[in-house]
Amino acid sequence: MSGGEALEKVIDEVESLEHELIDLCSRLIQIPTVSPPGESKEIAKFIQSYFSSLGIAAQIYEKVEGKSNVCAELPGKRKGKIIWLGHVDTVPPGDPSSWRHDPYGGEVVNGRIYGRGASDTKGAVAAAMIAAKALSKLPRDSRCSVEFWFTTCEEIGAREGARWLAEEGKFRGNVCVIGDSEGFLPEDPVIDIGCKGIIRVKLKARGLAAHGSVPFLGENAVEKVMEVWRQVRKISDFRLNVPEILEPILESSINLFERRMKLNESQKLNLRRLYHFPTVSLNIIRGGIKANIVPDYAEAHLDIRVTPGADINSVRDHIINLVKQSRVDGVEAEVYSLREGIYESPNSPYVKILSEAVRRVTGSLPTLRILTGGTDGIHVKQVSGIPCIGLSPGVQGTAHTVDEYVTIENLTAVAKIYAVYPLMFKP
Repeated sequence: MSGGEALEKVIDEVESLEHELIDLCSRLIQIPTVSPPGESKEIAKFIQSYFSSLGIAAQIYEKVEGKSNVCAELPGKRKGKIIWLGHVDTVPPGDPSSWRHDPYGGEVVNGRIYGRGASDTKGAVAAAMIAAKALSKLPRDSRCSVEFWFTTCEEIGAREGARWLAEEGKFRGNVCVIGDSEGFLPEDPVIDIGCKGIIRVKLKARGLAAHGSVPFLGENAVEKVMEVWRQVRKISDFRLNVPEILEPILESSINLFERRMKLNESQKLNLRRLYHFPTVSLNIIRGGIKANIVPDYAEAHLDIRVTPGADINSVRDHIINLVKQSRVDGVEAEVYSLREGIYESPNSPYVKILSEAVRRVTGSLPTLRILTGGTDGIHVKQVSGIPCIGLSPGVQGTAHTVDEYVTIENLTAVAKIYAVYPLMFKP
């Protein structure tokens, strides 16, 4: 079978499996896999059983009982190995009454499949499973080897998922396709060649309790932490030195955002700063125990994102200096998480081949982007040393939201791309 014939056959095969793809995605959504705690045994058994029915070997890996990861191996005779990786756990649905569609119903309505995890990332998981089925029907000499990894606990740090698997040396391949992204459209496709790094900081303020009627006798810890926050937020004015090779990608990432989102003038100005300056968000604040007591303790949790290739340690150091410059007594900053971002060169042959696979399926070359959030690709790249590229059917702005959904059009297109890439791949 020639290369062209194999490509046409696998694309047609995925097309013929669209109804199964829809059903598979719906059934995955119907299995709750909330993180925390990250229990995934039921869905792992479901995935393993699916592959076993196809004659494809699938093994379960657990660091902690019940937090299951699955690997399905599809050997090929061509040189090279691709890793595909997506997570099966989800964030909680919140109040189910706020959903118009059952968060665990997997309802199919007007070309969309609704439910928690549909876009992040059970749609991608279903697309990968169908791609594996389509590839399994081709001769081995038409494809390279592929390992499909379905991991857990991504939403809570991946300590029992991809991070642990990377530390255990389980990932071995030439490139990893991360099935965790958003914003794909068949007429305007996108692939991620990197993602931002993250610094998480806890500001801890200690004061002196007093009766609320005589606040001058106490020291208000909430006021202290807010005063320091006003200083620390200036980190968003700290200019980053980003790699020159990424400049065109940062511009295309911003342009993609502008095409997809309706922004006011203030948002447009902030978008222009998105990659050349850190972003900082005050996401949690705690303080006080009663309405008539001056609080003697308060804390604030900050989420800072840093463009890959920039010096993340200099950002951390500047945050510490800003806390000191506030000159507020009794406040300290604890950096409790720091992870550098990752990126691949836009000139990487792996990026170029995946881009061509996207063009082959959709008719359009993809926009190359740096993802503003983080993915399990950070663990695969930094621990296992394997280049990572992101591609997913995820719909822009739906992950972690009420009435999360994925479109059938996106699912089918991305399943085809997942199936085509191993046929075109060259290490």
